[in-house]
Amino acid sequence: MNSIQKKLSRYLSISISILLVAILLATDISVDKWISEEFDRAMINKVGLLETLVKEDEEVDFDFAGEFMPEFEGKENPEYFQLWYNNEVFERSDTLEFFDVKDLPRLDVKLNGFIIQDITLPDGRDGRVLFSKFLPQVDSDIREALGVTREEFANKQKPVEFAYALSKEDLNYILWFVDVIFVLTSIIAVLTVRKIVSLVVVRSLKPIDEFAQKLSNVSLTSDNADVSVENLPEELISIAKATNQFIKDNRNLYKREQRVTSDIAHELKTPITELLSLSEVALKFPHEKQITDNLANDVKDISTRLKSIVNGILLLQKSNSSQTLPTAEVELIALFNSVLSYENKSSRQIDTDFDSDSIVVTTNEFALETVLSNLISNAVYYSPESTVIDIAVKTRGGKVHIEITNTCEGECCEDDLNQFFEPLWQKDDSRTSTERFGLGLAIVKSYCERLGATISVSLDDLNHITFTIVLS
Repeated sequence: MNSIQKKLSRYLSISISILLVAILLATDISVDKWISEEFDRAMINKVGLLETLVKEDEEVDFDFAGEFMPEFEGKENPEYFQLWYNNEVFERSDTLEFFDVKDLPRLDVKLNGFIIQDITLPDGRDGRVLFSKFLPQVDSDIREALGVTREEFANKQKPVEFAYALSKEDLNYILWFVDVIFVLTSIIAVLTVRKIVSLVVVRSLKPIDEFAQKLSNVSLTSDNADVSVENLPEELISIAKATNQFIKDNRNLYKREQRVTSDIAHELKTPITELLSLSEVALKFPHEKQITDNLANDVKDISTRLKSIVNGILLLQKSNSSQTLPTAEVELIALFNSVLSYENKSSRQIDTDFDSDSIVVTTNEFALETVLSNLISNAVYYSPESTVIDIAVKTRGGKVHIEITNTCEGECCEDDLNQFFEPLWQKDDSRTSTERFGLGLAIVKSYCERLGATISVSLDDLNHITFTIVLS
């Protein structure tokens, strides 16, 4: 099972750890390089100092005093130097006399240049040697006495080769110590990051757990079951609002289902009760001719009502199906004429206003015919016989507008308009009608939604009610 907490902790820990280790590694490399460069720089400075002690007068002289540089005389952590002049050893440090190997390596280097490389010292330790080649110093007084320039005198000079070596154990120890610190710091940083990230992620995701706990307490039977958005993080507010809307819609559907179930039970109970009553009377008075003669017709009428109710419920259920309706081109005016000829059996006056003699729409013919049949049937049934029913079909902006207007026989208000499309809703609370059961407009609404059409109802001051359908 995927876990947001584990993924966040893992990805954040890995990414931050990689970043920290990369920074620490770059720092370690930089520090190692800086320490090595400082070590080499110290060697260069030391060699430069020793080179200034080499002078040339009538002959080359190395003005070195061991008491000021004991590292070249003692056995404790000794350092070494050696000079070559005219291809012969000119001078070497006393520390070289303590070992069998008394010479430092002689390297090939250009004049006024130097080479630094790793070697094994005469005492067996790892070390580094700096080998340079230079011309010894000449006092200006001597050049003036000879009457030559520095360049002219240098042409006659022979170069001096100088080697300086010392142990790099201290350098290696420092570099090793820095590397150990880097490794320990990296390990501690990774563990610390993982711990901190885990705590931060757990704390950051805690509102989600609290939100889930609130959702688990939601009940559709409660009127006040919304999830509070107070104290929620910004990221969860939109989810909470969407969830509250979902809860509200489902609560309305739940209440509607309860009401429809109750209404269906009531609608079926009445004819069933009538059938039972007729059966009991017929059984109790089997010799009453008037009862037995009317029994078959009464049972047929009640059964027809039951059939109408059941058919209406099945049609409503079919209209609510999620199955996609097949579409085809439908000639709307011809469909209207067909529906009018069937529904207007009482020859009511119906005025029609069509934009054209032929309007073709792409839709499901059965669904659209069912919608028009129910609306026209309602207009005929619920309006006085002396009034006119108006039907208008207009094309506006690429959409077809259908308006069916009739005069209400009873009193209607805005609250009634909001209930028109509810299944089994009737203006007459006592449900005395034996022909209408409040399913027609619910079927109309459902099929309009499946056809992608919109339907609305309005009432004017003259008690004229208008149903408007807009087909895309």
